[in-house]
Amino acid sequence: MRSIKIFSILLLLCFGIVTVVEAQPAAVKKAANTTFTLTTFDSNGSILSTSNGVFVSNDGIGISTWKPFVGAMKAVVTDNDGQKYDVETMLGANELYDVAKFKVAAKTHAAPFAPSVAASSTAWIVVPAKVGDPIKANINKVEKFMTKYNYCVLSTAAPEKNNGAPLLNDKGQLVGIYNSNGALQSATDARYANDFIISGLSQNDPTMLQSGIRIALPQQPDEAIIALMLSSSKIESLRMATISDFLQKFPTLNNGYITLATTLFSKGNIAEADKVLQQAIAKTKAKDEAHYNYGRLVYQGTTTTALADKAKAQGWTLDKAMEEAIEAYKLNPAPVYKHLQAQITYSKGDYQQAYQDFEALTKTAIKNPELYLEMAQCQEKLNGSNDAVLSLLNQCIALCDTPYTDTSSPYFLARAQQFDKMGKYRDAMKDLYVFEYLNQGTLEADFYYMREQIEIKGKLWQQALQDILVATRLDPAEPIYCAEAANLLLRLNKLDEAIVAAKQAIVLKDDYAEAYLVLGIAQCKNNQKQEGIANIEKAKNLGNAQADSFLTQFK
Repeated sequence: MRSIKIFSILLLLCFGIVTVVEAQPAAVKKAANTTFTLTTFDSNGSILSTSNGVFVSNDGIGISTWKPFVGAMKAVVTDNDGQKYDVETMLGANELYDVAKFKVAAKTHAAPFAPSVAASSTAWIVVPAKVGDPIKANINKVEKFMTKYNYCVLSTAAPEKNNGAPLLNDKGQLVGIYNSNGALQSATDARYANDFIISGLSQNDPTMLQSGIRIALPQQPDEAIIALMLSSSKIESLRMATISDFLQKFPTLNNGYITLATTLFSKGNIAEADKVLQQAIAKTKAKDEAHYNYGRLVYQGTTTTALADKAKAQGWTLDKAMEEAIEAYKLNPAPVYKHLQAQITYSKGDYQQAYQDFEALTKTAIKNPELYLEMAQCQEKLNGSNDAVLSLLNQCIALCDTPYTDTSSPYFLARAQQFDKMGKYRDAMKDLYVFEYLNQGTLEADFYYMREQIEIKGKLWQQALQDILVATRLDPAEPIYCAEAANLLLRLNKLDEAIVAAKQAIVLKDDYAEAYLVLGIAQCKNNQKQEGIANIEKAKNLGNAQADSFLTQFK
């Protein structure tokens, strides 16, 4: 009897084993080769999160959950063979459905997509073999979203640690990406994540910007150029990686070369910038553009004081810039290449020829405000009349698009300075207020000091005081601003405030003669005659020429 029972138990165990094996079709087991684990890391290199995923292409494109990427600066996938690969780029993400698409640099096994999925069918949640066995799931309900994608409601024993793993049918075909939040087990159609497309504007995608991993370049050149431009706001490592990627994908386009050269140029690395610009001439299709970019950067290098010595050491001269601009024009007679020639001519000091060149360009398709500003600058160098200069600046602003943007602000500043020169202070103030409006939140103390000086000339005392106080707030370490504030406060008979401001100027610069003079005058007027006279004498000893007259007045 006992032997029969033992035999029965063994038989049941065998049947159980057979049942499990039958429930794991060969195609499902094989599909483990398409899976991986995902580990993300924060900026300190500490593990941020772990998840699972599946490859959907043979060249390293994978799909997983999005949440692990939030705040991540690095991500690594470990495939079914234990090989580890860094996530190179993000290819798309959706926060609502918690899915992400990305790429690693590897040859991978890809899971095929299921052509359809039906309710009341069975499926498998599959992870790498070393992580665990496939877990059976029942598809209870299939709902549509965005018309063509499937959202599956599941019943399964698979835990949350399996999130991101692929849901596969018995044929090993990919149905969706598993997600469990405890109360609900579901799978989002993997085709949805696979259909993510990167555009140029993806560089500013608010979801993907939650991760520090680089957003991929689009495959289309026009879109990639937009992405390259937008990458300028990224941290240097991402910016340089994007440039490198662009050069690799589009070696015959000038955009990558000039972006890299300009970046090197901004760091003062003139020699490396020169090499990149020469590479552009050798490799790109648009040779005229390559020569123009070379000439323009050489021109900027020779006219930028901080870089002039390095530029000279590299052989960058105005003559070299002109040679490149002329070569560009020979290859393609574009007005913009003539414009660079005119700018070089101006920098070489031939203002009459430059004026004629700029004027000729106003009759071409590139007629713009900048040309009239440059003509006005030529007139100033040629000692042209104030009215002639003002007329050109008026034409400058007349050509600006409305409503005005920050690109128009330099023209208002130039005209304000011309009004100041002509003694038209209130007109100057109008333009400076426009300039301020167009540059909200970006102006520094020197602007407000400049405007204060014009307001004083126009006897606009209260406005002047307001501006100099702004300057002191923006740059509290500059003694000139404190002294100027003290002077204005004295003029407005705000004696206590004038004394405080003058003392602050002296704290910042203990030999500031003008500050001692203002302090002394304010103290004398504020019934602090003894201290006041002492400070006026201090101003005299420091070389202030006005001190004697005030000593005579107050003694």
